[in-house]
Amino acid sequence: MDSRARSSSREAHGRGGRSSSREDKRTKAGRGSGGRTRPDAGSERRSAGRTGTRGEPRASAATATTATVVDVDEVRASGEEGTEVVALLESERPEEGVKSSGFGACEWLLVLASLLFIILTFPFSIWFCIKVVQEYERVIIFRLGHLLPGRAKGPGLFFFLPCLDTYHKVDLRLQTLEIPFHEVVTKDMFIMEIDAVCYYRMENASLLLSSLAHVSKAIQFLVQTTMKRLLAHRTLTEILLERKSIAQDVKVALDSVTCIWGIKVERTEIKDVRLPAGLQHSLAVEAEAQRQAKVRDCPWMTEAPITPRIMKG
Repeated sequence: MDSRARSSSREAHGRGGRSSSREDKRTKAGRGSGGRTRPDAGSERRSAGRTGTRGEPRASAATATTATVVDVDEVRASGEEGTEVVALLESERPEEGVKSSGFGACEWLLVLASLLFIILTFPFSIWFCIKVVQEYERVIIFRLGHLLPGRAKGPGLFFFLPCLDTYHKVDLRLQTLEIPFHEVVTKDMFIMEIDAVCYYRMENASLLLSSLAHVSKAIQFLVQTTMKRLLAHRTLTEILLERKSIAQDVKVALDSVTCIWGIKVERTEIKDVRLPAGLQHSLAVEAEAQRQAKVRDCPWMTEAPITPRIMKG
């Protein structure tokens, strides 16, 4: 019995030693090389990545849409210069003319009949089909109410059908427009009247005729509203002292809009500023008080006119 108990205790002790040695080896292997546990984490990440690949296209699409929205917002918030660039790019596209909807069968028959009539009466009809355009002018032709595609005609000779075509000349020289007095409210709540002068010229004749009916009225109202909007953020002293910078800001704001119409604003100037009578009186009183204070501080200024009389005597 004693021998059996001893053998069983030896076997249990041997098993315990083997299990402890195995555990020691595992702990040493884990401390020495952590690579066996890392692949498990990597495999988990891979599995998570595999499971998440199905949702990646939606996430990427969402990020793409948000990125485009942010870009548009940045362009819109970039100020007047950004809008001017965008408008210039849009105005360059229709430079070759607005695309017509096309002629119908009856219209083509009329065009062919007029061409045939011109050919039959060639020596005499040519004098009625050719016109001259000056260097500073451009001509836009409408055939049966349709704007012909292509650039504006000129300078030089151009051909048109007398019975079917109507042409309009556009002057490309610099134009001046006087803006009458209009009321403006400043940042410090002063009401004043301002008049200005705007210098502009036509750049795209076809776009101008197809988009505007009264050029001078459109520019006049646009200048007035733009000046009211910009001067509302300026004080009275800033308006009186910073006319050049204000005129430049107005020019940039105008050009960002008018270039869509085919018009280029070259320059804007503030001519005169009218202050209310009460404000003028208060400013005059203040200036007189400042002058009196300077005279009191410098008594030699009052004695200066008397010295020449003494020298003469």
